[in-house]
Amino acid sequence: MKHVFRLLAAATVAVCQLAIVSCERSSQPRDPSTVARVVGRLPEREARALPALMHRIMAQAHIPGAAVAIVRNGKVEWMSTYGSANTEYKVNVVPETPFQIASATKIYTAVLLLRMVEQHKLSLDDPVTKYIPNAPPAWRRITIRNLATHTSGLGPSPVDAGVITAAQALPFIFKGTPIAAPGERATYSSPDFTPLQFVLEKVGGKSFGQLLHDEVLAPAGMRCTSFDHAVEFGPQRIAYDIPGRAEYYRWSDTVNQRRWFLYTQYAYAAGGVYSCVRDMATLIAALDAGTLLSPASMELIETPARLNDGASANFSIGLTSNNYRGKHWIGHSGGPAFSDVMYFPGEHLGIIVFTNQQRLYPLIASLIADQLIPAPSNYTVGIRDDFPALTNALRKLVGGIAKGAADGSLLVDADRESTVADLDDVGPVWVGLLGPVTRIVLVSDATAPDGGRKRRYRVMFGDHGQGIDVAFDRKGKISDFQPNGD
Repeated sequence: MKHVFRLLAAATVAVCQLAIVSCERSSQPRDPSTVARVVGRLPEREARALPALMHRIMAQAHIPGAAVAIVRNGKVEWMSTYGSANTEYKVNVVPETPFQIASATKIYTAVLLLRMVEQHKLSLDDPVTKYIPNAPPAWRRITIRNLATHTSGLGPSPVDAGVITAAQALPFIFKGTPIAAPGERATYSSPDFTPLQFVLEKVGGKSFGQLLHDEVLAPAGMRCTSFDHAVEFGPQRIAYDIPGRAEYYRWSDTVNQRRWFLYTQYAYAAGGVYSCVRDMATLIAALDAGTLLSPASMELIETPARLNDGASANFSIGLTSNNYRGKHWIGHSGGPAFSDVMYFPGEHLGIIVFTNQQRLYPLIASLIADQLIPAPSNYTVGIRDDFPALTNALRKLVGGIAKGAADGSLLVDADRESTVADLDDVGPVWVGLLGPVTRIVLVSDATAPDGGRKRRYRVMFGDHGQGIDVAFDRKGKISDFQPNGD
């Protein structure tokens, strides 16, 4: 099953340039309710519900520390912190605690890019070869817009471990084989943001980190966002201090193990920044209030990219673009789930969640959204199901995933073992956190070219809906399984 369950690669929007180098035993997280602090004002119902939700999720998913903010109508309405930034030294999370937000860094990169466009330093429709003239001939049709929306068609291209700068990484990326024509499809795993970083640094005349500080962080009044500039020399790692930063953990059987990650500097535009919930809330508030980007730039950042065939991609400029409860949102997650940011432009609502637990699916922001955005009246209304056996197979698979015991007999033979391993790893901290399935709604159903079915479901866990795109082969076996919005 070659492409089944790309959850950790795409749906969670994980960072591609991530290397785990060591881990050690760490103490168990303390009860998060003992170190919660709240700043701001919410309606009474939400003010009661959100801390209770966070306490439950943190206990079930073994999250040592977390920070949450809600921005509404250009102002920070709620900010709360929970648990430990470092369980070894028993350091509490505060609003200024820098978390490694991984691929959510792209939110900052998008704002930087559009501010430079507003200053007429470059254009989104400039060909990449204007700034990288020695690029391969296949790059001639690639634009800056293609890089920023993951529609370049560039294929994977491993980069040597000793490479540090984007300029040094380009020759390796040149060797990659294109997987599509520019604008043909959106592929998150492509190396788009390294050449984009090179272009920004070339045009701006500064390092990416300095550009981000000068053009975004300082103008917005953000004070706890930076990079550690980590490099490795053999067994040694050298990095700058990030005062007060949260350590990262992964739950393993009965204990949280401490983890260290190397985010390569040539991919800082894609992921690697440390940022605090106060800074991200400040940025979202500034975007919503219109004080950081022009209306034209905000329209670009809010609008999904258009593919060559006229279809909408799941990305806008630098951001994920999707719908939830009938409302359009943009944002990003990263980690697998260190960070999860959703911004609903029509509702002037932003939801920010940072954690320091790696073994987690990015669902907390949507669970908070459940408290703030009413479900549409037709949320649990589907189409007629002419093949109920297929739906029953999905129900059985989801039930097993929740327990970390996916039934491999429901899947096609190819890549079954690795698919079950992926599902079992993330299932208990994804489906398992949502509770029992209360209803499965069939949203769409079509015949596949191979004679099977392509179906979209909304799986209801109480009031929470999880969209899942499922492909079945002619024998009713599941050949593709993709969580996708609601």
